[in-house]
Amino acid sequence: MKKFLFGALTLFSVVFIACDNDIESDAPSVSDYDFVSFQDDNVEFELNQNSASTQTITVYNSKTSSSDVIYNLEVLPLEFNGGAGTTISSDFYNVPSSVTIPANASSAEFDVTITDNNYGGGERLVLGFADNTAALNPHPLSLDIVVVCPVNEFILDITFDNYAEETSWELYDLTSGQVLIASGSGYGDLDDQSIQERICIEDGDFGFVIYDAYADGICCSFGQGSYTLTVNGEVIKEGGSFGANDVTTFTLP
Repeated sequence: MKKFLFGALTLFSVVFIACDNDIESDAPSVSDYDFVSFQDDNVEFELNQNSASTQTITVYNSKTSSSDVIYNLEVLPLEFNGGAGTTISSDFYNVPSSVTIPANASSAEFDVTITDNNYGGGERLVLGFADNTAALNPHPLSLDIVVVCPVNEFILDITFDNYAEETSWELYDLTSGQVLIASGSGYGDLDDQSIQERICIEDGDFGFVIYDAYADGICCSFGQGSYTLTVNGEVIKEGGSFGANDVTTFTLP
């Protein structure tokens, strides 16, 4: 009886292994699938301030075809993947509905145009392949918007002290008079925190003023506050210890 059971088990094992090998030989390999992908998962989109910019995006296909292949595109909404989708309005971008990879080719390009709408940091346009696209496409493309200045970029960095509500600032164009071009105040909920303001300015003469309503500056009696002015990548002023205000003038170019 023991010999019979051993023989039966041995025969069953041989049959099982043979079947398993048949299944594995029939299973598709990775090369059998058609993959389509964007050039990257994240691309920095440089957008000219107060203007429109266009960027070319490349799409790749893992398998060539003897005829043209059309892949449908879609803009993924903000709620995509728990809030990781598009943050800008459809009024300010232009995306084609599809991209065509030519016959016997493995890539194609399409253009995306975005118009500035006073965007700050963290804005993005997220693209994906529509559900009716037959190819596998696991990764969307996030176009992360970075507003750039066509001439000069002025950057203000402020780290507030314990009383951020006392701080305000103004930037003037002094080229032909005294024209206020930017300002900031009302920082009451930002005690001991930091902000950054990026402003595009033309060539000319400029004046920057930072104020403290209590006339004790932003360092160092009630916190370690400070501020930095940077123009075109060069720091032109750093400070924090002053009285009621601190004034900086500069000329571009």
